[in-house]
Amino acid sequence: MTNSFATRRRRGLVLVFAGIAAVLVGANAHFLTNNATWSVLTVAGLLVQSAGWVLFVRDGRQS
Repeated sequence: MTNSFATRRRRGLVLVFAGIAAVLVGANAHFLTNNATWSVLTVAGLLVQSAGWVLFVRDGRQS
């Protein structure tokens, strides 16, 4: 496993965990404030998390 390969997989995992954090913050803020605007952050977090999984799996299959 080369260094650039590990770096690309790590970037995918960083996106996954950033997406999870955004989903949690958005869902909790929506629950606490009852303001639907926070749902945008939740959806954005889901998209970031999905993109991270795609990058992680795609780079994992290249080995």
